[in-house]
Amino acid sequence: MRKLIFSRKGFDSSSGFGYSPYDPATGKYILLPIPEGKKAHNPHTYEELKLHPGYLEGIQAENLQELIEDPMLGSSKKTREIIKNSYAHYDPILRKPAWLRNGPDFGAFGQTGGAAGHLHNNDVNEGSVFLFFSRFKPVKDRVHPLDPNGGWNDGVYYLYGWLKVGKIITNDNREELPKEMREQHPHGAEDNFIRNNNNTLYLASDHLFHDRDIPGSGYFPRLNDRLLLSSPLHKNKPSVWQLPAFFHDSHYQPTYLEEKEKEKKKWLKSSENPGMYYVQSPGRGQEYIAPLENKSENWLKSLFEGWRE
Repeated sequence: MRKLIFSRKGFDSSSGFGYSPYDPATGKYILLPIPEGKKAHNPHTYEELKLHPGYLEGIQAENLQELIEDPMLGSSKKTREIIKNSYAHYDPILRKPAWLRNGPDFGAFGQTGGAAGHLHNNDVNEGSVFLFFSRFKPVKDRVHPLDPNGGWNDGVYYLYGWLKVGKIITNDNREELPKEMREQHPHGAEDNFIRNNNNTLYLASDHLFHDRDIPGSGYFPRLNDRLLLSSPLHKNKPSVWQLPAFFHDSHYQPTYLEEKEKEKKKWLKSSENPGMYYVQSPGRGQEYIAPLENKSENWLKSLFEGWRE
């Protein structure tokens, strides 16, 4: 059975000590890869990843380091310091995003350790689809303080990208990994497979759906209500999500979101919208895995209505 995987990737409170920026007036955003102290297998610094100046209105940063240092982001001193002394762990790579002028242009995602084991144990194979999410913080002063699109001062969780698995690379077939991925992906170097026996790369398929012209990996051009995970009624607690009611069904409940006997208060049916449930997402855990079939596949397709806009 194919799987649908919610995958947490990008800056957060423990990896980067902040969140990626987005413009609530336009929905445009820039995803910040997490910092890593070692150069090994991380070919890019934040300064080397070049931006299109003005991609976010009012910000003329020319690279990711300048972006993080821009006052409109309000980055902490701790964040600014760690970025100067770290490399960008640029993963996932979902083809080249609209905000970058350089960098790799392929679709691949890597995991190792316990997270890779979780994916393997839940039979994430070819045909499964990753939906990547992260916590975003609005750029300062882009909307009126009373605008409903604002108010996410503590950040907000959105889906931002996808990857349909076309091929899986492990230690057993690592020689099949394309040269550009060996050189450009943080999990692609030979030493990664030698040091980490379960190092795994998920390579994107050519197309997401057989009947639609959508590539097998990519970034949504703008954050919108269809991609919103955080509940609009819990803006002071972004980790409370609002999901379609079928995800509450035991068959579709994602891992880490299961309603176990001792956690009966994790899910709550929405009285405002009977087709939705509120759920308390966990603070830890990188991948939440559910079956990809029928209801979940129809929901996945709904995310791409007008996706090029």
